[in-house]
Amino acid sequence: MAALAAPLVRTADGPRLTKLWAFLFLATASHGLLDAMTDGGLGVAFFAPFQNARYFFPFRPIVVSPIGIGRFFSGRGLAVIKSELLWVWLPSAVLAAIAVGLRRADARPD
Repeated sequence: MAALAAPLVRTADGPRLTKLWAFLFLATASHGLLDAMTDGGLGVAFFAPFQNARYFFPFRPIVVSPIGIGRFFSGRGLAVIKSELLWVWLPSAVLAAIAVGLRRADARPD
């Protein structure tokens, strides 16, 4: 997907094609990995369409979101938001801060 999408969304003043590809690849690949860490659903078909088996990771800390707007705005929905803040957004923010710090350190003149 990333190889097809990167050339289509790249702009002349945007990032290099390899950086854009890496970003899109990681975003796509992480979705399945995060889904396999949820506590509900049917599992992730990592090898579809070659194999119908669905998988979960043994460690599944992310609370699965309830279907429907009314059910989301309930106690269960609040548990989902707390779970995603802890297991998805916090690690993402830490990785982003590290990346920004490395970029700034790399850009400093010697």
